[in-house]
Amino acid sequence: MSELDQNAAEELELEEVTPYRRRTRVEPRRRARGFVLGRIVRWIALWVIVLPGPCYTAYRLVTFVLSGAGFQLQSAKDVSVTGNHVVLREEILSALGLPALGPPPVPVNLFRMSLDAKRAKIEAISWVRSAVLSRSYPHRLDVMITERAPVGFVNVDSRLQLVDGDGALLEKPDKGDFDFPVLSGVGADISDSERRRRLIVYAEFMRQLAPLGPRSGWSISEVDLSDPDDLKALLVNNQKTVRAYFGSSNFSDRFESFLALLPEVRKTTTRIDSVDLRYRNQIVVNPGIGNGEQVTGNSPL
Repeated sequence: MSELDQNAAEELELEEVTPYRRRTRVEPRRRARGFVLGRIVRWIALWVIVLPGPCYTAYRLVTFVLSGAGFQLQSAKDVSVTGNHVVLREEILSALGLPALGPPPVPVNLFRMSLDAKRAKIEAISWVRSAVLSRSYPHRLDVMITERAPVGFVNVDSRLQLVDGDGALLEKPDKGDFDFPVLSGVGADISDSERRRRLIVYAEFMRQLAPLGPRSGWSISEVDLSDPDDLKALLVNNQKTVRAYFGSSNFSDRFESFLALLPEVRKTTTRIDSVDLRYRNQIVVNPGIGNGEQVTGNSPL
C-alpha cells in the first residue's frame, strides 16, 4: 500500500471514530434520567407502603395524649404551689381556672394548657412579681411564685398602702407585720417610670443608713421623695423628732455629720425643728418655734 493510500485510510478511520465517540456521550445522560426516575418511584413507594403505618400510630398517640383522662388535672391536689407567703393558694388556683375543692367543671388537659397564658393570669395578681409554670407528667402542674417585696408605706386617698421597689402599689394583707417608713411623693398621681426613679434614690438612702440607724438610736419615720434631688426624712429618737434634708447622695456621711454635731447644737437650743445637711462643710439648723435664728455648725463633709 502506498503512503497516499495509508493516509487516506487513517483519515477515514478518524471520521468513523469521531461520530462514535460523540454518540457515547449521550448514554450517561440517559442513565442519569433513569436514576432520577428510579429514586422518584422509590419515594412514592415509601410514602404509599411504608409511612402510613407509623403516621397512623403517631396520630393515635397524639389523640390519646390530648384526650386521655390520665393527662388531665383531676383536682387542686394535682397543682403544687411554692414561694407564696402573702398570695393565697386559692388565688393561684382561681387564676388557673381550677376550684379549690372538687374536680374542675371542665376537664383540664395538661398538654392542651397554655403555660404562657396561665402565667400571665397569675402575674396579674398584685402581689405576684413573677411566676414559673412547669408540667410534671402525667397530670401534675408545678407553680413557683416570686412575691413582691414592699419597701415602704404610701398614703393613697387617706388609706395606707404598701409599695415595692418597682413602684407597684399593694394592698396591706390581713396577716403580716411590716415596719417601714411612710413615703410621700410616690403616689398614684405620678407615672410608673418616675415612681421607680424616686424609689431608686430611696433604696440607696435606706441602704446607706441601715447600719447607722440602730447604733445611733435614731429611726426613720417618714421620707419625702417629692424632689428626688433633695430627699427629706423625719428622724425620730424617743420623743425627739428632726426633719433632715439629705440631698441626693452621700447619705451616710451626712447622717454621721448630723450625729457628730448634734451635741454641740443642743448646747445652743433646746429644740431643733430641722437640719439641712446638703451644704458642704456646714450644717444649717433651724431651731423650733419660738426661736427664729438659724444655728450653723461646721461639718467634716
